[in-house]
Amino acid sequence: MHRRGKTAIPVKSIHFGRRLLLCLLLAALILGASWLALRRLGIRPFSFDLPEISLPGDDRRDSREIALSGHALYALQLGAFTQESAARQLAQAYISRGAAGYVYNDDGTWRVLAAAYPTRAEAQTVQTRLSGQQISTYIHPLRQEAVTLRAGGTAGQTAALDEALEYLDSLGDKLFSLSQALDTGGLTGEQGREALQSEGVTSAALESKLRSAFGGGLPEALEPIARTLREISDCARAALHENSAARTGAALKACQLTVFFGLLGFCQGLA
Repeated sequence: MHRRGKTAIPVKSIHFGRRLLLCLLLAALILGASWLALRRLGIRPFSFDLPEISLPGDDRRDSREIALSGHALYALQLGAFTQESAARQLAQAYISRGAAGYVYNDDGTWRVLAAAYPTRAEAQTVQTRLSGQQISTYIHPLRQEAVTLRAGGTAGQTAALDEALEYLDSLGDKLFSLSQALDTGGLTGEQGREALQSEGVTSAALESKLRSAFGGGLPEALEPIARTLREISDCARAALHENSAARTGAALKACQLTVFFGLLGFCQGLA
C-alpha cells in the first residue's frame, strides 16, 4: 500500500471491491439472458412454498423441480352462447352421438366442444366428415404453455404433488388415444369403459394422497389439481352405468378436455 503522511490507502481492497462489483453485474446479465431465453421457449419458471404442516413421520423439508409439458389442441366447437343453459342444452343433444359435450366459460362466452385433436389437420378431417352429416363446427385452438416450477414443503407434500402432476400431464394424450381407438373400432365400448374406470381409480387414489399430505386442507393454488382428479373419477363412475359405446366415447373425450382445462387453470393460478 502507498503511504501519504500517516494515512494508509488499501489499494488491494479497492481492486477487490471493483472485481466483486463486476462479478455481480456479470451474474445479473447472465440471469437476465436466461430469463429471456426461457420466455422465448414458452417455459415459465415458478417458485412457491407449500404450507408447512406437521405430519407424524414426515417432517422432512423437501424442494423439487416439477416440469409440465406444453399442450396444443384443436377443438371442434359445436356452438357458443351467452347463456350457460343454452350451452348445456346443446351439449346434451350431442353426448348421445359420441361428442364430448364439454362446456366451458371463455370470458363470458359459453363454448360447447365436441372433441379435441393434437393437430389442425386431424380436426379438419373430422370437421369435413361432420359437415357431410349437416353438423357445422368451428376449429377452436387451445394452448397450455410448458411450465417449470419449484415446490417446497414436506417430503410427503412435494412427492404427492409431483405424482399428481406427472399423471395428469400424460393422461390427456392417453384418453385421446382411447377415444380414437373406440371411434375407429379398435376398442369396444366395454373395453373403453374398463380403461376409463382404471383411470378413475388412479385419479381418486391420487386425490386422496394429495389431500392426506396436507392433512385434508389443500392450499388454494392446488385445488384445480384435486378438482380435476375428482372430476375424472366421477366421470369414470358415471360411465360404468352406460351401455352405449357412443356415450363411452363422449366420456373419454370429455375427460381429455377436463385434464387440459384443469392443468391450464392450475398454471394460470400460479402466474
